[in-house]
Amino acid sequence: MPAAVEGDMVGEPAVAPELLASAEPFVILKQDVELELNFRDKSICGVSTIHLFTINPDLDEIWLDARQCEIDVKNVTVDGFKTTASFSDPYDLARTPRRWQIGAAQHHIVKKRMAPLRPARRPEVPNKDREMLPCCVPADRALKVCLRPDGMFKDEPRRTLKIKTLKADKDAPLDRPDPNDEKNGIKISIPFRSKNIRDGLHFVGVDEGDTRYPHVYTRHSLEPGTASCIFPCVDDPGSRHPWKISIKCPRTLGDVFEQPLATQQAAAQTPNGRRKRKFGEQQQLPTPSPSPPLVEEDKLMEMTVVCSGNLAGEQIDPEDDKKKIMTFESQLSAAQHIAFAIGPFEHIQLWSEFRTEESDEKLGANAAKIHAYCLPNRAHHVRNTCATLVTAADFFAPEFGRYPFESYKICFVDDMVPDTVAATSMSLCSTRLLFPEDIIDFEIDVTRTLVHAMACQYFGVHIVPNQRSDSWLIVGIQWFMTDLFMRTLCGNNWYRFHLKTLSDKLVEVDVNRPSLHDLGEYLYIGDFELDFMSLKAPLVLFILDQRMSKIPGSMGIVRLISQIVSNANINATITSTSLSDSDFRRACEKKSQYRPDELWQQWVHGAGCPKLLIKQRFNKKNLNVDISIAQTQAKDTKPKAITKDDFLKELLEDVHVVWAGNVPKLFTGPFTVRIHEADGTPYEHYLAITDKDKVATTLQIAYNTKYKRMKRTKKATAAAANNAADKHDIQEDDIIYFNMLGDVLTTPRDVENWGLQDWADNVQTAMDQESYEWIRLDCNFEWLCEMVTDMPGYMYLAQLQQDRDVVAHQDAMLFFKRGKRHGVASTIETRTAMDRRYFHAIRTMAIEDLPKQADPDLNHIGTAQLILTFRHFFCDRMVGKNGSVTWPPSPNDFQDKAQYTIQCALPTAIARTRENGRCSRQARNFLLDLLLFNDNSENEYSDQFYIAKLLEALTTSIIPDRWESERDLFSSLREDEDDDMELKRFIEKTIEEIDKYRRMDEWTSTYQNIWTATALSCKMRLMKAGVIRTEPIEFVRYLQDGNYDLIRIKAFECLVELGLLSKVPIMKLLLASVSTDPSPFVRDRLFKIFCKGMAAVALGESKAAQLEPEVAVDDIGLVVELGEAEIQQRKLAATRNQSIQSALEALKEELKGNTELQAAMWRAVESPSISIKEKYQLLAICSAMFEPEDSLLMTFNYPQIWRCTREPTVEGSLIPPPNKQSAKKQCIIKFTTHFRTHPRHKILMDSAPPPPPWDAKPPEVKKIRLSSKPSFSGSLGGSFTGPSNNGPSTPAPPVRKDSIVTVPRPAVSAAATKPSKPSSDSISVLPLVRVSTPLAGSPSPAPISSGQQLNGVAKPAEKRPKPLKKRKSDEGEGIDRPKKVARVENGVNGRPRKIVTMPFTSWGRLPARIREETRAIKRAASSTIVANPAGAKRSALPGSPRPPSYAAARPSSPALDSRSSPGTNGGQSAVKKQRRPLPSGAPPHNIPPPSTFMNAAEAAESKKAVEHKKPPEPKKTFIKLKLKSTSHTSPPPHPSR
Repeated sequence: MPAAVEGDMVGEPAVAPELLASAEPFVILKQDVELELNFRDKSICGVSTIHLFTINPDLDEIWLDARQCEIDVKNVTVDGFKTTASFSDPYDLARTPRRWQIGAAQHHIVKKRMAPLRPARRPEVPNKDREMLPCCVPADRALKVCLRPDGMFKDEPRRTLKIKTLKADKDAPLDRPDPNDEKNGIKISIPFRSKNIRDGLHFVGVDEGDTRYPHVYTRHSLEPGTASCIFPCVDDPGSRHPWKISIKCPRTLGDVFEQPLATQQAAAQTPNGRRKRKFGEQQQLPTPSPSPPLVEEDKLMEMTVVCSGNLAGEQIDPEDDKKKIMTFESQLSAAQHIAFAIGPFEHIQLWSEFRTEESDEKLGANAAKIHAYCLPNRAHHVRNTCATLVTAADFFAPEFGRYPFESYKICFVDDMVPDTVAATSMSLCSTRLLFPEDIIDFEIDVTRTLVHAMACQYFGVHIVPNQRSDSWLIVGIQWFMTDLFMRTLCGNNWYRFHLKTLSDKLVEVDVNRPSLHDLGEYLYIGDFELDFMSLKAPLVLFILDQRMSKIPGSMGIVRLISQIVSNANINATITSTSLSDSDFRRACEKKSQYRPDELWQQWVHGAGCPKLLIKQRFNKKNLNVDISIAQTQAKDTKPKAITKDDFLKELLEDVHVVWAGNVPKLFTGPFTVRIHEADGTPYEHYLAITDKDKVATTLQIAYNTKYKRMKRTKKATAAAANNAADKHDIQEDDIIYFNMLGDVLTTPRDVENWGLQDWADNVQTAMDQESYEWIRLDCNFEWLCEMVTDMPGYMYLAQLQQDRDVVAHQDAMLFFKRGKRHGVASTIETRTAMDRRYFHAIRTMAIEDLPKQADPDLNHIGTAQLILTFRHFFCDRMVGKNGSVTWPPSPNDFQDKAQYTIQCALPTAIARTRENGRCSRQARNFLLDLLLFNDNSENEYSDQFYIAKLLEALTTSIIPDRWESERDLFSSLREDEDDDMELKRFIEKTIEEIDKYRRMDEWTSTYQNIWTATALSCKMRLMKAGVIRTEPIEFVRYLQDGNYDLIRIKAFECLVELGLLSKVPIMKLLLASVSTDPSPFVRDRLFKIFCKGMAAVALGESKAAQLEPEVAVDDIGLVVELGEAEIQQRKLAATRNQSIQSALEALKEELKGNTELQAAMWRAVESPSISIKEKYQLLAICSAMFEPEDSLLMTFNYPQIWRCTREPTVEGSLIPPPNKQSAKKQCIIKFTTHFRTHPRHKILMDSAPPPPPWDAKPPEVKKIRLSSKPSFSGSLGGSFTGPSNNGPSTPAPPVRKDSIVTVPRPAVSAAATKPSKPSSDSISVLPLVRVSTPLAGSPSPAPISSGQQLNGVAKPAEKRPKPLKKRKSDEGEGIDRPKKVARVENGVNGRPRKIVTMPFTSWGRLPARIREETRAIKRAASSTIVANPAGAKRSALPGSPRPPSYAAARPSSPALDSRSSPGTNGGQSAVKKQRRPLPSGAPPHNIPPPSTFMNAAEAAESKKAVEHKKPPEPKKTFIKLKLKSTSHTSPPPHPSR
């Protein structure tokens, strides 16, 4: 900061700032870049040579920036010697590793991986601090270069490196000793080649199917990181140094696609080309070119390079005559301000065509040379669009200072996302800004945009902010200079009305926003942050200029800006070319004697705008005007409702944690009041609002005129206008305004024909009692605020008619716009629209408010007055033979552009008038006649936009205020009703006209296909309002790639507005276009459209693409409604637009389980065509749509193993070679590599994991259900349906296919396979074996062998159920009682729903017959069945020895199928089949001993039958078991995983 550099006292030594950890102790002296562009491969290669100076002589290595490129680290040289270098491309983090199987729910993992690429709040060193401590701050530090070449030791001095001590001269920049002295620095050469260009460059017309002229240009960003995508450099905005750029490119357009001329093709044919082929020789076929064929004229077009700096040389490449090299040199520029464009551009010298010789001689050396470059056949559009640039340059030079560079180049290219991008001595502009001579609708907006691009050369490129928090000052001065020139071009009325409009918009949007000072840290988030800064910053400078200009002898901001530019042009140093708000504030105080501390604290470091509640009254006793001013901005704490347009901004600010600024409770400053007293004299009073009054500020203003009220001047004005005989009514003390505004339509005939009204008698009396005409508050426009006053309407009328300031007119019109419907207001607005002396925007405001006056209480006077106004200006009166009068529209004449604005505004206002909820028949037919009889044959300007407005007006006229029927309005109209048939014919005629102009646009293309875009918009509005049936094919057919970009964007926008994003194919197509379209402009607009669609889902306006939800149904077919969930949904719907958190919660709830959307979103995220910023935005919207899942599935390669095999033995030959012994046996071993796909030790099954620890919850109560129903064996038995030791009997989720394991059947013992006689009483068990969890305090199970495992899980011993105390709620649980089943929606990752079983308690609601039957069954069960579970013995642990008698005596229990589970059939325990013996040979569990349910005789008989029974032979050797876990903890992992 400057405060750290300059001491408060003269001669005090400055304190050197500390070097940041990310800063490097070296500075760049000069950089030479050699580039070679390859259009066909869309790549770039070259060598970047950096001349740097090390601050620390012992520095051994440095860090540089490079992205999306390959560095030849072996050929990196330092002073001509190869050195050691290493490079890690940061863009590799943007590619998801192949091993990751990841989806949209893991978006946070990818964001964390890409954190180094995030354009976050990077550390920075203020520019002015670099004088004391020169340094550079690399953005990524991706390239490390060793400064000591190979072979040089650390103690050995560097070769050809002599470091000189720099003199601390104040005027000499410390970071540029002498670029021409190579001995003063280190020269580093880095060869590089690009790969998979995402950022930095954009190629147009190169892809297959793209028929546009091929060209390439650089892309830029506010934050560092984009320049290093083009070539290695130090991507630091504070590192500014000279540049030399050499670009090698194809010489002609034919050389781009390697298509020679026809004459060159004939000359290139060799004599052998016509000879016969030899035998066996293949015919050489010409290789087809993927590029489109070019005509001979296009092949000869010269490729031109437009680059930052001045052209230093141009030559043919000595190695290839089809290429040329153009060299440019630039002074004092940062890497992010280096731009170039290459293509077949046409050159237009604007400065020679639009500057007169007189102006050239007057300006002399200050005259800037302006050049324009455009693609072929667009030169006439450039001349018409850029005609005012020369005038702007001639205005800036004497007003603010000489243009800082030798020339200014403006180049128009395709597919640019922003409209303009400023670079050193040039600007890249979008071709969307170009318009022909006959289009007048975009003149002001486009001119203002282009003039702003030139103003950026002064501030933004030449003079830069000292740090990011000072960006608001640079942006504010840019637009302040632009609007000052626009005032000379459009007039003072346009200038003041424009500022007042921006001020009202600022008051509306500056809610919960950061301050201007803090906003500079968040400009990288999105373009909406820069738009807000561009709105507020120039307004703050404007009110600063207004307050400074009031000081006598002070200089305004204009002179201060001129001084800053002059100092920067004379001495281009770090201090003079860096601007901070602290220095600017001190300069304002020094030049004007005005202390702007309070303004800085409230408007720069504070947020929000003041809201003033002003009350005025005349004090007759003291002859004073008392004004009370209360500020209510601190009390307005109501949250602002979120709209679809603000959803993306709120989301990104929430993701990047942007905090709202502090709103001052009291704004202070000068406040000017002008009172127009009774004698007509305005008296200005310069007052001030201070912080002394905490509640409200009271101002007492002296009254100057004698207390004698003049009579109302209405009579005098009417008499003067009519020149009638009633002049005797004028009194001698009346004041007559002969030139008062709005004094039209004053004759009695006009009053009668137009239905005009005057004030009532009581209002007239109140007017006569007033002591002043009106009061102008803040007449000097020094406050950006919202003012609400208690002035009556007749005072605002006097202000509208008698004040000459357009801001006063706008305030008056805003008052009437906020007011209620009234006949006098309709009269005032009609006269305002009819008076051509008003500014056209004021007349437009009056016209836009007149539809409100079309009220039944006012006899729909607003409709008649609008039609009469249009007839008066733009229709001809024709009288027929029968005396009938018609009003056909006059031929169009757009010479008067103010009248053209009124002509376009009137049809829109007429269409908005309503009678009984619909537009009247007279108004609709009038609009249709305007379209049918439109004549533009004698007009020199185009009527394309006027016709588009007529089509929109017709569409508005047939849309009712409300239509809630399921059928569309067109099909609901009855044929037997005359009014309905008339409306139906009118709708048909309107649609026919819309389609007619849409078809005409296909044959004769309009400017930017405005008729097609309007037709799509009109049909979308009709479908959304329910007038016609929704037909998506009307818009889908315009989504083809060959259509104009704006039409494709419009078609997607219409589909999203209609809620068709819920259709899965349309959603997939939109996301595919967002991620794969070659145009970055189209991708950016489609992403914003997609965000609007998601905002509509979050705010409840539409639904997302998803499958129909499954309706929860209970066992008897009743739909189960989740009452609590329904209440929560209604609460969420009521508050979802109050905060971004509520909206995101609602959005995630809507998109839960939407797998189609997740897959489509992740394909868009993984697209290799999008930029890093676009990937960040997609990840941000993913975080808003889906809940993050902390899981990551990874794929690993099989282990690689070596195998050696011995080849067959080769015996020696029978005849040994001479002079050698007999041959020996040879052993050949062959080594091969394989992948191990199976475990090293083969096992039958993986051992089961140890049982999870028992949850520290009390054991659940076990229930014994007794049933009197006979079993399948014919005996009466009871069933045990209570939970086992494993926990509650909750049904398990569906078993996956990979959960089925095939295991060999173990040996079955004879004792285990002997069947026993079924018991008379049976206890039901679960059909699938579950993992048992021992209770607390039970011994851990002993290890068992694999043969005793079941389903891969060790079966521990289960604890026998104990008798429980009978509860009142357990009565009747042994009978078939109905259950209430509540279903819960799918969980995360589509997990199965959990079914909750609840006991039935509403016995009183059952019929008496059912209750009696239930009681009878319960009594019978309790009287015949005796259960004694207390005598049950605990089963032995698996693997422990069992007594043979026990295994033989235990009977086998019948098993239930899956449908007999208590959780699925409502607790029914019917037994259907007998359970088979377990494969392990172990006795069945959970079976009481025989003594429990049978006597000794029955037990002996059963034992005898089992001993004589032979075990059956096993039929299969393998069985399939399904693993099912009921543990409270997560199930054990499957062996296949």
